[in-house]
Amino acid sequence: MTTIPLPPLNAAPAATPPAAPASVSPVLPTAAMPVLPTTLLPTPFDATAHLEAKNQKQTAKAHSKAKQSAIDIRKLYWPEVTDEELWLLGDRKRGGFAQVPRPLSLVMNIINDITKRKYGKSVPAGKTYLVLWLHHFSEGLVKIQSEADAAYEAGYDGQRNITTFRAHMKILQEIGFIDFRKGPKGPMQYVLMRSPYKVLKKLHSEKDEHGMQLVSDEQYAALLERVNDIGSRDELED
Repeated sequence: MTTIPLPPLNAAPAATPPAAPASVSPVLPTAAMPVLPTTLLPTPFDATAHLEAKNQKQTAKAHSKAKQSAIDIRKLYWPEVTDEELWLLGDRKRGGFAQVPRPLSLVMNIINDITKRKYGKSVPAGKTYLVLWLHHFSEGLVKIQSEADAAYEAGYDGQRNITTFRAHMKILQEIGFIDFRKGPKGPMQYVLMRSPYKVLKKLHSEKDEHGMQLVSDEQYAALLERVNDIGSRDELED
């Protein structure tokens, strides 16, 4: 009987022969893709924006010419006067000025005329309207911090100064130039300033109890002349 010897129990397993290396294909250079030309669609022509830009350029040019003309005339007649002696808005350090509608003096006179016809007596509410514009900063709102101070600026003094100021404020409210609301510092602390151009256009189409226009054709014509001169004709558009 033939005996076959068995391997020891702790014998290491037979080594596996290494696998043959896989073949690697060579990296071929990739041809660059051609860049196709991009076709740009033409930008649509914006006539409104073009006209607005043109108007702004013309306005800036006109302002520059007007400024230089004023400087030339001033130096001709007052050569000894220096810039420091004048109140020049071109000085970037300058403060304490207000932006008001250029026809403001005309608007004040119309207000006084309307109130005289409407209430039967002379009521110089135009001065109160001027004070409001001089206290206006932006956003169509005026804050009256002191009625006594505002009344004095408008030319009302004495014991009835605040009473007169409030009466004129109510008149300006009734004819449509302003509106107001109560605040912690008075019954008319917050004042809404409506566009005087829109108000005058509306009043021109209205009549008083005697059938007369609140704003006459002559007054409205003067307003039209002024707004055309200053380039604000669009303020009277609907």
